[in-house]
Amino acid sequence: MNETVNLCRRCVLHSAMPGVNIDHESGLCQFCRDPSEISPQERIEAHKDMDALLHHTRGSGQFDVIYALSGGKDSSYGLYRIKQEHPDLRIRAILFDNGFISPQAIRNARTICDVAGAEFLRLTVQEEFLNRAFRNAAQSHDVYPDAARLRASDICNTCISIVKQKLMEAAVVSGAPHIMFAFTPGQTRSPVIRLSPAFMRWSRSLFEAQLKKMGIADDDEIFLLKKDVIGREEQNGARYMIHPLLAWDYDESTILRILGDIGWVPPGLRDKNSTNCLLNSFTIFNHIQKYGFHPYACEIAGLVRCGTMSREDGLEKLKSGVSIPLVKDIAEKLALSPEFAP
Repeated sequence: MNETVNLCRRCVLHSAMPGVNIDHESGLCQFCRDPSEISPQERIEAHKDMDALLHHTRGSGQFDVIYALSGGKDSSYGLYRIKQEHPDLRIRAILFDNGFISPQAIRNARTICDVAGAEFLRLTVQEEFLNRAFRNAAQSHDVYPDAARLRASDICNTCISIVKQKLMEAAVVSGAPHIMFAFTPGQTRSPVIRLSPAFMRWSRSLFEAQLKKMGIADDDEIFLLKKDVIGREEQNGARYMIHPLLAWDYDESTILRILGDIGWVPPGLRDKNSTNCLLNSFTIFNHIQKYGFHPYACEIAGLVRCGTMSREDGLEKLKSGVSIPLVKDIAEKLALSPEFAP
């Protein structure tokens, strides 16, 4: 491989990825030539804006925040820290159990809620429906746009879309003005997104079309934000989606040290890219098999450009192999044909 041409000299992106262009002279991808990651000053301003927004809306609903808690390191740290900075926030932390969350991750989620003082809710969906959705996502091609496929596998895009739909629903029903996700600086550049009724309708319509493209008609709104809930929202104005990790310095080793001090236990998944989900190894294998690149490359590249991860560590994460026995086990549980397993 000619690294100066095919692999960006500064981050970890490869020219085989859709939309990635490596300049022959500099050896840099377009994102490194013109970086758009959130700057230290923007991070400070985002922190001020987040604090002001949380203060201004406190007490306006049954909860102040509906929080997406997976039991993984980022979401666990995010919940702990936001409650350290805003101890009076009334938070309902929702763990969407997709059927493949490790038992230790669920214990970690409960531990963090106890330590932080947040209400814990485990959201479940009938196993056959979820497995069908993940099976169809694994078999699908190009359901999601390039920008989404650059940042996550088809299965992960399906799962996180369900989480977003149901957390928006929970926010409207409970009157919570905000939902929070622990997306890293490598996953998003927007600290705050306004969730207007029009945005919610658009989000629902988009995901409904993507589900149909995968052969799933969600007539019972198991995965989709319920239409009648959006109708209620028309009377209430806008809510906000907040990504607090963009307002703070992000350092993985510091996060793991703090979590260890408060009782969070590594789940031992033999997966360098997940600390909660048993599906992850399979989603990585499936994404590489279909599209030829690692689904975490874009996030890791963003962390490298932010200076929160070294290029060497980023490349090591991408080169680390998946657990083949786990991949085979997940393929069997999803009832996939042999070509979807190693």
